[in-house]
Amino acid sequence: MSETIEIDDLIFSVKRSTRRRTVGITVERDKSLVAHLPQKVALDEATKLIALKLLWVHQKLTEQGESARENVFRVAEFVDGEGFHLLGKHYRLKLVDVPKNVTGVPSVRFEGDRLLLRREQATSGGKRIEEYYTRAAHPYLNETVQRWKRIVGVEPRRFIQVMDLGYRWGSCSADGTLNFHWRVMQLPPRVIDYLVVHELMHIKLLDHSNKFWKNLGSVMPDYEIRREWLKKNGGAL
Repeated sequence: MSETIEIDDLIFSVKRSTRRRTVGITVERDKSLVAHLPQKVALDEATKLIALKLLWVHQKLTEQGESARENVFRVAEFVDGEGFHLLGKHYRLKLVDVPKNVTGVPSVRFEGDRLLLRREQATSGGKRIEEYYTRAAHPYLNETVQRWKRIVGVEPRRFIQVMDLGYRWGSCSADGTLNFHWRVMQLPPRVIDYLVVHELMHIKLLDHSNKFWKNLGSVMPDYEIRREWLKKNGGAL
């Protein structure tokens, strides 16, 4: 039976070699993952070493997975009336003209039920939106992590990281750093809570074993409802 290593929803096929002295990983062109192990290294030891490189793996998958990401997340158009979300609330895009002699008007701002974007920046709207959500995510997610870490009973790294994780909502590095996609700011707060608790739980348990889900359910009994909402609706926001 072939060996595999599963960490944080990622499955690595194991290839052993008598010539290899260190643990290595490769991300193949088809996005399959391979763990290259010395002949006698234990799987538990290899798993811990690979967990230290998860962020690198996610970044490589992102580089190779642009088409996969488009299948997961809706691609917005930056035209009047396009829909966007912030913490689960729906907003309609309105392009606004700003006179050249007027300064201090932000690229993106939310007013009432509108998301206002400077018209001259519509061609780079995706980047401007990403920057806005990233800035908003840091204080929001840090506060959420602080609130839930006591309930989960773990101590993550002091600050979270917000970035483009490709088609993933979040990940937990082996050193306790929590990483979240900037798109999480579009989700309802209760769904963001689920993502935070999910990643906090990975500080205790790297895999998605029955024990992992049982522990998660002990601190968030309705996690399955939140998880299912995310599966059905997350990519359409």
